Amino acid sequence: MSSHHIIRENQEPALLIIDVEALSEESLGQLLEWSPIVLTTDAHVDYLLSRGIKMDVVFTANAEFEVDQDGISILPLQHILLDALHYLESKNQFALHILWNDFSVDALIEHSQQFTFAVYSKQFKYILRSSFHKWMPQGNVMKVLSSGAAYRVENLKWIGDATYETVEDGFVSIHSQSENSLIIGEAL
Repeated sequence: MSSHHIIRENQEPALLIIDVEALSEESLGQLLEWSPIVLTTDAHVDYLLSRGIKMDVVFTANAEFEVDQDGISILPLQHILLDALHYLESKNQFALHILWNDFSVDALIEHSQQFTFAVYSKQFKYILRSSFHKWMPQGNVMKVLSSGAAYRVENLKWIGDATYETVEDGFVSIHSQSENSLIIGEAL
């Protein structure tokens, strides 16, 4: 007996590649497994083409820019995150994975009511939530970026620079005290 997966349009999060170095090639391959909408800038086209990665949208400030790939949209670049969000909104796509090493906490929080984000940056996966509860092994490293929101943690000890470590095997919890979104990072 065989199984078949039916992929519905916009079921998988889109993938916005701002920094190709934000994630290993193996992990990038896992994100591409279900053929998401892939958006990037002209700076990463050669890298992606050389790896056989099909792009759907390339943002560029160069009006003469061309890509040797069928079915690709080349759109003007103003601000990569906002450009991508406007494009995805027009396609009714509100879930997005982002490869972005120097991401803007405030920009993500500003758009977190409408979009669901997972940001891959410097070997961490960041999500936006007002609370987080997950089983973790002892010594697991996490980060909490709060943009000024107060929060509390359980089974985590602070080790510096918004970074925490799991005290013992078990559930860790992070809760915003104001229900504002926190950006919670888990080491990959």
